[in-house]
Amino acid sequence: MVKLRIIFTLFFILILLSFQPFSFGYYYNDNVNNNFLINSTSYVIYNPYENINFNLINQYKTNLHTHTKESDGSSSPEDVIYHYNYFGNYDILSITDHNKNTWPWSNWISEIPLEKSDSSEYYPDLDMLAISGNELSIGHHRGSFLNNFNRGGYFFKLSFWYIKIKKGLSIFNHPGRYNYDDDWYQKYFDYYDDIIIGIEAYNQGDRYSNDRFLWDRINSKREPNNLIWGFSNDDMHHISTHAFRNYQFLLMNYLTEEEFRNSLNQGSFYFCYEPNGSKSENPLYGIAKTPKLTKVIINNNIIELNGENITSIDWYDNNSHIISNSYSIDVSTIDSNFVRAVLKNEYGFSYTQPFGLDKSL
Repeated sequence: MVKLRIIFTLFFILILLSFQPFSFGYYYNDNVNNNFLINSTSYVIYNPYENINFNLINQYKTNLHTHTKESDGSSSPEDVIYHYNYFGNYDILSITDHNKNTWPWSNWISEIPLEKSDSSEYYPDLDMLAISGNELSIGHHRGSFLNNFNRGGYFFKLSFWYIKIKKGLSIFNHPGRYNYDDDWYQKYFDYYDDIIIGIEAYNQGDRYSNDRFLWDRINSKREPNNLIWGFSNDDMHHISTHAFRNYQFLLMNYLTEEEFRNSLNQGSFYFCYEPNGSKSENPLYGIAKTPKLTKVIINNNIIELNGENITSIDWYDNNSHIISNSYSIDVSTIDSNFVRAVLKNEYGFSYTQPFGLDKSL
């Protein structure tokens, strides 16, 4: 009987000794400090601002969706050009009349461009880069840039092929107006990934707020090194009510077509929404009052943003959920293929492009 008890006791002790500390989820035991720490995952971060030296770069205010009397706008091309230049302080503008390439600008204004082509013009007297454009308006509306396409684009593949051979670029305008599903967009982004670079996340103020959710859903199904970019455009038809609420700042060394192309292709820009920007009675009318992005710092798994006139920053994941409210974010514990930030102040919002996140092997 005594032997049986001794054997049973030894067996019980062996069982206890066989158990080791274990953990669930992201936690593990730190044997030194006896603390539970987060088990971080190392990511490769695809940074659209990687090649930008914010200390030297120029930030060019841009609108890429503008209408005149040449289609259904209420102002002449001349009035639109001068208004955006003089009152709005815009550096880059594309007139995108419906199914028409309103080009060249020199047909309507007296200034002489320094360089002139089917794709762009630089006007030194205005210090403004003109981008040749057209809103292809048969079917889903599309912005067409840097080419002389002069039709409505009824045959999607044919029109994208033409833009491609002309070395142009394109975006999907105001997708919230339509009922196309996510896969429909994905098909075109996959097939024409060197032509179609993004969608309007803001259009004519904020007419289609669900377009930001669509933007995130599309990117959630893409590789982190091949995401699409977001845009904010006035879709201006009437200067008094539509102008100056939507814009992007392109980060470029010079006002040239090559720099413009590089900025759009690489995503080295951020876009803004200023709800009261069209109110001409405002003494600061035309002056961008949304937050200004002045630096992006990436250190291991940390993304840090700096800027001017920022009240707060929200970080979003690929489910359009806010996951942090700070100037920096540690992505090592985030289950998402990208994050993006919204810089906020009392006047409006500035949106970064998404930072792709790829888990290191």
